[in-house]
Amino acid sequence: MKDAIFFRGMMPIMPTAVTESGALDEAGQRRVVEYCLQCGAVAIGHFGYASEFHMLSEDQRRRLTQLIVQEVAGRVPVFIGVAAPAVHIAVEYARQAADLGADLLMATLPYIDVPDSDGAFAYYQALSDATPLPIIVQDAGHCAPVLTADFMLRMHREIENIRYVKAEGARFLDKAAALIAGSEGRLPVIGGAGGKHLIHMLRLGVTAFMTGTEALDLHGGVVRAYLAGDEEEAARLYFDRVLPYLVFYLDHSKELLKEMLHRRGIIDSPAMIAPAGVAPMSETERREFDWILKRIGFDQDE
Repeated sequence: MKDAIFFRGMMPIMPTAVTESGALDEAGQRRVVEYCLQCGAVAIGHFGYASEFHMLSEDQRRRLTQLIVQEVAGRVPVFIGVAAPAVHIAVEYARQAADLGADLLMATLPYIDVPDSDGAFAYYQALSDATPLPIIVQDAGHCAPVLTADFMLRMHREIENIRYVKAEGARFLDKAAALIAGSEGRLPVIGGAGGKHLIHMLRLGVTAFMTGTEALDLHGGVVRAYLAGDEEEAARLYFDRVLPYLVFYLDHSKELLKEMLHRRGIIDSPAMIAPAGVAPMSETERREFDWILKRIGFDQDE
């Protein structure tokens, strides 16, 4: 039987801190790591969508991996995303992550020319063969039709290093329930999607979440309350403090992730890597978002 750590708490995927000119802000990145640890993160990751991974050079990827592993210094596990357009590139990223000291890999399917189920199985098999590191299967939106619950359960049975699923693709609440039931609780499911359905995932039995780096204390508070047996307090925190800001956040997540960390003084600039994928928030949206942050007690000085 496969052994997997059942994480209990927050597993944030960090953004990439950059200067106004787009250069890596290494000091800012280190502060993001320390902020996550101070908020009680049980693992820390990079090279997810929140990290703008697809806009980073090979040299930047290597340097960021080195920096993060060095700054974490074994205090919690580090997981590294290895998504790539081709199998051989993902395998190269996986080997690099292992060589540089990562503890786990996270892999969604190639985001250009998404493979069918046979191709997906071969992709994850190649990653499993490349390193001994445990793999988190990221069920993201673009590959949700391929990564069905039955298919991921099969991969968990047949591919050695498939140990976790991050659920955030279409209808991920139903899929999470099916994965937990189908594995008899042996396949750890990790919640994603920025915190959407966080309280409902907890009620299903999910204990770890890759959400909320911008407000890790708020998301972590929900999870800690629930795992301590206080469902009412967890629900209150989620519906009163997390869900209100998610109304805007989920439409502008990259922009607001960095904006909220900048307001807290954790990164020096809220700049995104050019070009931005969506239009920035309008003046009206930003005014209403600021009003929400005040109402939920988001501490700009924290």
